Amino acid sequence: MILAAAAFLSSGKDAAALTADEVLSNMNADQWFGYVSGVVDGLATARWLQDRPNAEGMQCIYDWYLQRPPAEVLAEIESWFERHRDQQAGVLLHVLINRECGE
Repeated sequence: MILAAAAFLSSGKDAAALTADEVLSNMNADQWFGYVSGVVDGLATARWLQDRPNAEGMQCIYDWYLQRPPAEVLAEIESWFERHRDQQAGVLLHVLINRECGE
């Protein structure tokens, strides 16, 4: 994930939230997976900080992402990104996760 972010910053782009289109169009599979995994981990951590000491919400997020077949969850994310290419990727992931795990 850090390498993917560094690649974008070093290419002269301003630091800003990536759109779904940028993730889909400008990242190879490894970068894409690393970026999405980092966002999911960040959302899970934020959820734990919000709910602590209760870890149920955080665990729900990790289960949503890690306990399903990888091809299934990544296809769901890719389809969601395809439909909303102009939106920020992190926000789109937050919406998907909230459908399953709530706020």
